[in-house]
Amino acid sequence: MLQKTDLMVDQIAALGRGDTTARLLAEAALSRAQVLGDLNAFVALDPVKVLAAADASDARRAAGSTLGPLDGIPIAVKDNYLTADYPTTACSDARPLEPAGVDATLVARLRRGGAVIFGKTNMHEWAYGATNTTSSFGLTRNPHNPDHITGGSSGGSAVAVAGGIVTAALGSDTGGSIRIPASACGIYGFKPTYGRASRHGVLPLSWSLDAPGPLAASLDDIAVLLSCLLGEDAGDAATRGSPPFRDKAPLSRPARLVNLSGPGLERSDEVDAAVAAALQGAQGCTVETRTLPGMRRFFGAWETILHCEATAYHQSLLAKQGAGFSPVTRAHLEAGQHLSAQELLRAQQVRAEFCALLSTGLGDWDALVLPTLPVPAPAITSDWQEFGGRRETTQDSMTWFCWLGNLAGLPAVTLPCGLSSTGLPIGLMLMGRPGEDERLLQIAKRVDSGGLDTR
Repeated sequence: MLQKTDLMVDQIAALGRGDTTARLLAEAALSRAQVLGDLNAFVALDPVKVLAAADASDARRAAGSTLGPLDGIPIAVKDNYLTADYPTTACSDARPLEPAGVDATLVARLRRGGAVIFGKTNMHEWAYGATNTTSSFGLTRNPHNPDHITGGSSGGSAVAVAGGIVTAALGSDTGGSIRIPASACGIYGFKPTYGRASRHGVLPLSWSLDAPGPLAASLDDIAVLLSCLLGEDAGDAATRGSPPFRDKAPLSRPARLVNLSGPGLERSDEVDAAVAAALQGAQGCTVETRTLPGMRRFFGAWETILHCEATAYHQSLLAKQGAGFSPVTRAHLEAGQHLSAQELLRAQQVRAEFCALLSTGLGDWDALVLPTLPVPAPAITSDWQEFGGRRETTQDSMTWFCWLGNLAGLPAVTLPCGLSSTGLPIGLMLMGRPGEDERLLQIAKRVDSGGLDTR
């Protein structure tokens, strides 16, 4: 089911040379989406709209008035982003009460850059899960092995890129929902620093944890997307003062990487070996291994904040359309009703302790290193995972490492770093210091081996 995934930067160059057209790119993407229909990546895709946008891009290029490097590039959008020309359902039968005809800020920025919005992608219902097996449109399937999950909640976006349908897609990340499926499907995913990418028009899961961002086929593609997406937006107060993404001077010294391990950060042997091999091959980096104490307590704080904020947002919809939620999502929301204000405040105190620990308690570092997932993508039928002497639910296994970046608001990126014994992708995650998204991407390029060659 896999084919060699094109790079967006190559498509941009081909358009610039006149070697292809936006219509040809759109037609190829539509054809590939039909071939991979059984993976269930898309929940809304209108060929007429796609081709009309592509033709408009070709007309601009012929007139010498392109809108930017993304003009004519097909990009898919997760179904929790508002889009003027597609419904937004969050893959739930409890429909969001949002006005029609409105684009989320990041979608609007893509359109202003000339990108061809290529439909809406499947997701875990309301982004409240990390497997993409709960959706009103049915589960997504991993293009490396359709009997395995994609990870979530941005699973459809990951399939769209990993399957070679499009070279890039938008996702959102509350506890790893960009990085988890990117890792499980063998591509790149970037969660920006909290407040550097606008959440305006992205249906929330947890206001203080959510971060929208891109999934793509290379780090160079990620950089082009971040140049379009990051920056201040009047619609999201958290972005106030946030600068746009700009390349910085390369690091003139070795990047200091801290490889985290210890209780609460266990992983399978083959995942550990793949990450270790990637770090050994990293150019211009020094690596130090450190433990991170108190993981259970910090995870509890992230989980408490997530449940409280999600329940607060959905309270009205839960009362009016409770039957529209899947049983598992409804159970999460109802559980959040039993958390007290005191528990939320205590969780915020623990969150502050966690941020201080990462900032100063680990010494001087440029990036923190972890596997993205403790195991390769589990089988769809597997409810439990065993690794490092632990037995955890598949849901908790998927968020095992990724929640750290959300609790502390750090920028984070996942890179494919190998294949398991069964041919499933393994990912390596790097987390940078807040606001240093550009520096993190530079460091990631030192570690990156260039992606997976599985075709």
